[in-house]
Order: sequence, then C-alpha cells, then structure tokens
Amino acid sequence: MQEKNFDNKIYLAEKAFTDGNHEETLAILNKILETDPGSTDALLIRAKVYYRHQNWSKALNDLNYLLEKQPENIIAQNYKSMVLDIVKFWNKDNFNP
Repeated sequence: MQEKNFDNKIYLAEKAFTDGNHEETLAILNKILETDPGSTDALLIRAKVYYRHQNWSKALNDLNYLLEKQPENIIAQNYKSMVLDIVKFWNKDNFNP
C-alpha cells in the first residue's frame, strides 16, 4: 500500500511540473524526499524543476546524487551534461575590458 501512495505522489508531482506549477511540484517532492531521500524519481523531477529555474547548483546536486544510485540513468546523464555545459560557458563579450 505504501508503494501505491508513493507512486501517486510521484504522479502528482509530474502532473504539477507538466502544468507549470513548480512550487507545488517542489512541495510534493520535498515531502517525498524527507521520507525517502534516495528516491531517484523524485530527485530527477526536482532536478528538472531546478534546471527550469536556472538553479544550476541544486540541479547538479540532485543529479549527482541520483547518478550515484543509478549511474546508467540516461536522462540524468543528459541533464547533468547540459548543466555542466551551461556552467562552463563563458562569453568574454559580456564583460567590460
């Protein structure tokens, strides 16, 4: 029964994320992660929210933790690669001489 409740919460978080309600998504995910800090589903969705809000450090933290548990997770690998590309990007034209 616990697993069904967990799946329902993940579904609600995904739906809130898809609907653009990121505050609700984070609230649901943070509650899940309080009881199950290693939930890879919750970590991935939360990383996507952080990515969407350009919170690179939090996105990267969640992705790294997720990849410790599931190194073969292609979606997490792709998001991590995108975050690192963004963080590494440096455009000298944006700075004064």
